[in-house]
Amino acid sequence: MVETTSSAKKLANEAVDWATKQKLLQLSEISLVLDTYDDIFSDFDPRSYDNRSLSDDFLVEIKRATREKKSGVIELNFLVPLEKRREDTEAKIRKRLRDYFKKHYELTKKEIDTIRSKGAIMICLGLILSVIAAVFVYPNESSNILNNIILVLIEPAAWFTIWEGANRFFYTWKVMEPDLEFFRKMIKCEISFTAY
Repeated sequence: MVETTSSAKKLANEAVDWATKQKLLQLSEISLVLDTYDDIFSDFDPRSYDNRSLSDDFLVEIKRATREKKSGVIELNFLVPLEKRREDTEAKIRKRLRDYFKKHYELTKKEIDTIRSKGAIMICLGLILSVIAAVFVYPNESSNILNNIILVLIEPAAWFTIWEGANRFFYTWKVMEPDLEFFRKMIKCEISFTAY
């Protein structure tokens, strides 16, 4: 009889805990339940929270959750067991997350800028080759075989360089645009920890 009462109380407490978790999960836009702070970080990285690599699972989950949020500040709330909460650790984790998102935003932006600038350079180079072909090599009455060979080589190279440069400048970098947008959102996000 004592065991039955004890089991019933345990089940009732678990039901209350679950209901509390559900209410907390609904309070912010993105809520994640953590067993420990280690759930945010890679299992293979033994460093402190200041430098530790973020978990791929964590990043995938955050990206999925932020995809639906179009604008405004994102609220990221971590639910941590009350007995495991440490404010100093949470401050380190907040700083680590902000540093990570800022660093990757800057790296992604720099990579996009590099792709676009190389595209612009290729377009200019292609235009220069076209001008060279038109002005200096284009066949005329006094053209020789060397001029014709150079023309055959320069014209396709000019067209290819212009098209490939335009592709890079206008389209290639757009593959990285979702990542850039994700990091932009996460730089501004509000990170909080709540006990359950």
